[in-house]
Amino acid sequence: MKCAPLIYTTLASTLVFAAACNKDADKKPAVTPAAPAAKTAAAAAAPAAAKDPNEVVASVNDSKYLRKDMETVVSALLKAQNVPAAQQEEARKYFEQRAVYSFVMKTLILAEAKKQAIAVTDEDRKAQTAKMEEALKVQNKTVEQYFKESPLGEANAKAEFEDGLVIDKLLQKNVLDSIKIDEAEVAKTIADIEKQNVETVAKNSGLDATNAVKKAKIEDLKKQLTAGADFAELAKANSDCPSSQKGGDLGEFTRGQMVKAFEDAAFSQEVGKVGDIIETPFGYHIIKVTAKSPAVEAKGDTPAKPESVTASHILVKVEQAQKPQPVPTKEQIETHLKQQKSRESVQKYLEGLKAAAKITSIFPDMPL
Repeated sequence: MKCAPLIYTTLASTLVFAAACNKDADKKPAVTPAAPAAKTAAAAAAPAAAKDPNEVVASVNDSKYLRKDMETVVSALLKAQNVPAAQQEEARKYFEQRAVYSFVMKTLILAEAKKQAIAVTDEDRKAQTAKMEEALKVQNKTVEQYFKESPLGEANAKAEFEDGLVIDKLLQKNVLDSIKIDEAEVAKTIADIEKQNVETVAKNSGLDATNAVKKAKIEDLKKQLTAGADFAELAKANSDCPSSQKGGDLGEFTRGQMVKAFEDAAFSQEVGKVGDIIETPFGYHIIKVTAKSPAVEAKGDTPAKPESVTASHILVKVEQAQKPQPVPTKEQIETHLKQQKSRESVQKYLEGLKAAAKITSIFPDMPL
């Protein structure tokens, strides 16, 4: 699931709340490109038992966050995101944690800003509004439209804007103003990229010879198959795909689940025949189709079923040429380094605020 920010419009505050998104980013399992996509079935979630709306779901020192306030945020986000019914339960848990994280971080930072008497001026508002106007041009929206269309409501969106300005000023004063970029660091970054590009060019120059060996290997395997060798045994011993453990068996798949060249070959081959060598961006393949199922139209309660193929394959991977990186300008490197150091410095500053506070939440495993 993608991280949905809770209406943060300022720059420094984005550094704060993006940290949670990065920690929670989905870690999708690596899938061999030629393997079929996994089949999933979503079951409708049973309605949850009613919970006490006045339950304290999080606290920071003496500030408490009630379930009813969290639910207001979560319900608005679920509606705004148009989450399908089958994913409502998972999405709700996700948004609950994000709402709690937001409450904790905002409460910590705004309390510190109050201690330091951080004040927002009309000039601050004008400057940030101008930045918002520029950012919203691509959406053909005005700032007022942005506030009015907020899933949390116009008043809450404007309040978030004001909070973001306070957060900006606090972080600017205590963290960002002290960040300096060393000229030597910029020069080293550029030198490292140039060195890597030289290594990339050198590696690319040897690819033709390396891949010629790969091509000879797949051609030899094809000859062995033509002479009667067992497909599954050759796949187990030679294929670079994880399916080699099952003799190259990929199971059943439909159109759209494989790269096009692989799909075209599989759906056009005869059942039981070993096909010609085909090449995809991942390497050389030999395919053996073991079954085919025609498309079936929907009837009554029985859903339609697309045409499918069951096949095995042998993959010999090839090395792909790498493109050298464009060498950034000095200004681009400085900007990148400053952003990187800003994230690190803000995170360190927040860790200090958290260490000095008493924080509780109903999500003990949620990283804060």
